Amino acid sequence: MSPSKQWMQLVDNRLDEPYLIGVQKFLDYAFRRTGELYEIRCPCVKCCNTTLGTRETVEIHLKVYGIIRNYTFWYYHGEVLGEPQSECEVEDDNEVEDYEDEDEIHEMLRDLYPNHDGGTADVNYNNLLVEEQNVEAKKFYNLSKDFEKPLYQNSKISKLSTLIKLLHIKSMGRWSNELFTMLLKMLKDELLPDGANVSNSYYKAKKVIRDLGLSYKKIDACINDCMLYWKENNLLNSCRVCGASRWKTDKHSGEAKNKNGKKIASKTLLYFPLKPRLQRLFMSTKTSSLMTWHHNERVDDGTMRHPADSMAWKSFDEFHSSFAAEPHNV
Repeated sequence: MSPSKQWMQLVDNRLDEPYLIGVQKFLDYAFRRTGELYEIRCPCVKCCNTTLGTRETVEIHLKVYGIIRNYTFWYYHGEVLGEPQSECEVEDDNEVEDYEDEDEIHEMLRDLYPNHDGGTADVNYNNLLVEEQNVEAKKFYNLSKDFEKPLYQNSKISKLSTLIKLLHIKSMGRWSNELFTMLLKMLKDELLPDGANVSNSYYKAKKVIRDLGLSYKKIDACINDCMLYWKENNLLNSCRVCGASRWKTDKHSGEAKNKNGKKIASKTLLYFPLKPRLQRLFMSTKTSSLMTWHHNERVDDGTMRHPADSMAWKSFDEFHSSFAAEPHNV
């Protein structure tokens, strides 16, 4: 459990006891959670998490310059998405930390689908035909259904939150898809009770949470990087520039290789659309305030700490003054 962050709002009264106590609790938490012995990133207004400092240095900076007000999710200091926060300044240091709970998953659904925040417990899934034409509503109800479904009978955790945690571990550990599938099969076949609602492959697990967004698109590419088989070139079988075949070929027969009845592309580009990612950052209550930090909290004193301090950013702002005046102009 992370310490209370109420002290961060007392940055204008940095010599008051509540602020000083908050600084000490933050330092204790940061060194414990990051596992660092000597240095951590300094979150003061001057350093902005770009400079490492010892405990003594960071403590002095937080007292002299103050902490960044909007740095309420301590990503650089070991806080994990979904970790509960203490409501008071006094907390039990031996309290067991719970990194994610069902309330956090519910909050994520509200952020992603604000127009359908009616409480998932009251959703009548038999009446979904009314919403058949509403794609966003269908996505929300599908996620809500998995949020309501326990991992197994009398389980305290849902199917959705279990898959999110497991996929997070896969990403952090850089596990291969095959290794992750092996883990899921072992959980389902050997560790969890019969009838547990857990996917038995990476593909199925990913399919369950795909409506959380931030997926990628696959676009076939020329093996020599000449072009993409996209838009008007989508149906071509060879490169318009070098003439290379779009498909992998069998060395013996010379024919295009097939997998499950489909030809296999020689090279594939994974395209990560930018707009949905920006939308998620603005929609999330965890990160929305950080998206305007460069406009509301940045200190413009000639020191390079953020892309907004660069000549390229400032030059762009000069040419597009109306765009620069908008706080969300990332």
